[in-house]
Amino acid sequence: MKTLYELAKLNIRHKKVIETLISQNDKSPIRRLSSIVLSERVLSDDECMLEIYGKKNLTAFSRLKTRLRELYIRVIIMQNINTETADARVNEALSGYRQSLVSRILIARKSGKLAVELAEKSITRSIKYHATENVLTQVHQLVGYYSSTELNKYKLTKYLNIQKKFMDIYNWEIKAENYYYELQRAQLQSLANPSEEFKAKAQAYAEELAKVKGIRTYFFNYNRYRVLAANYEYQRDFDGLLSLSEKALEEFSAPDFKTGIALASITNRRAWAFIQAGRPEDAVKLGKKRLGLLVSGTLNWYVLAHYTLKGQLYAGNYLEAIDLISEMISHPRFDGIGDNFKEVFFATLGYIHLVVESGMAGNPDDLRDKLPEFKLGKFLNTVPVFSKDKRGINVSIHLMHIAFLLQRKEYNLIIDRIDSLNQYAYRYLRKDDSFRSNCMIKMVIQMTKADFNPIRTERYTKDLREQLGTITLAGSGENIEVEMIPFEVLWDIMMRAL
Repeated sequence: MKTLYELAKLNIRHKKVIETLISQNDKSPIRRLSSIVLSERVLSDDECMLEIYGKKNLTAFSRLKTRLRELYIRVIIMQNINTETADARVNEALSGYRQSLVSRILIARKSGKLAVELAEKSITRSIKYHATENVLTQVHQLVGYYSSTELNKYKLTKYLNIQKKFMDIYNWEIKAENYYYELQRAQLQSLANPSEEFKAKAQAYAEELAKVKGIRTYFFNYNRYRVLAANYEYQRDFDGLLSLSEKALEEFSAPDFKTGIALASITNRRAWAFIQAGRPEDAVKLGKKRLGLLVSGTLNWYVLAHYTLKGQLYAGNYLEAIDLISEMISHPRFDGIGDNFKEVFFATLGYIHLVVESGMAGNPDDLRDKLPEFKLGKFLNTVPVFSKDKRGINVSIHLMHIAFLLQRKEYNLIIDRIDSLNQYAYRYLRKDDSFRSNCMIKMVIQMTKADFNPIRTERYTKDLREQLGTITLAGSGENIEVEMIPFEVLWDIMMRAL
């Protein structure tokens, strides 16, 4: 039923068209099912079967859903499918897909001349708005027509040249896209810094794409930007990333390139780079300016909200952070985002609870009710995505657990975890880009050796605390996701709990 409800939402303006395509009999099963999904009633399969058939009939109901799904898809194809957006490129691409499909149907119906007239009109706009797949589909029809049905040497040569040019463009578009997907997969699997081997691969991809000349299409330029941006991230060159992103924003604001998705993605990278460069206030300023321009609850909105939230936490704007995390998690679309994002957001929520309970944000009694609920035990048992991310978010989760145990005065449980925490640091945090994580874990270990006495703990950890202050997050090489809040703040929370 979920698929039918989604298709119905897309067809809500075309009820009259749907009514003309199905039986006019009010007792018709397909008419009754369509009425249900086009209404505001949300029923399960079993409830629909009982209403339509008066009993369960899985076989008949499955066929009925298939028939209605295919009908709704046909209606979508028939209608004007432009999106309600100022992005001319998106609308032109959608129009081109539709016209290509109509041309194919006309050819199949032996109306080749009419199909060619439509293809010749639409290919010009497909080229203008960089819809490479549309161009190749349309030019394929035109080459076939002018080389067999109606011989025309001039037009055949023209369209063969276009076909050759756009086949080369398409190859580069696919190559750039696949390079980006390969780099992105690694980032989705781990929030730790990539290996030297992977950094070298990213640099090779970036250098190859940077040398490509003569290709200016939306898909190639956008994926080239994303590969170059990933390489800057891996090289920890945040000034270079910010400069690249500024140029990309200008480029993708042009009418033939402009899409909300590209502009939002570039904005998100800028926000991330501001925080990594030690400029959290700029990330917050950017987030406040751009969040209202995005559709709330979309993935890009959540990503920018996350970086705005990070900026607020790093800048110590805890009351604003409480309001934003509450808006993010209570949003109706929250359940629909990926588990990897949910884990990061819930981990951030856990740290905000730590800040609130420490008193750093104000009176805890006044703030608790403003925060979504966070159950530590439930969270620790439901982090499957990053459970193997030994050098990424797992560091944050381990330290958050320790901080909660300190606030609850459960010192024996902390002692029970120290050996494994020490082994964890030895096995996974031995590289230079884990310096701050190592410092933080060593300070926790020294705290246990001081028997949780605040005076002795301060004495035992003095040198480590000074070392932590000498290497800022911006200069450490660590990803900001490893530090949900700055380790200096986390250590203050722990010391307050003693």
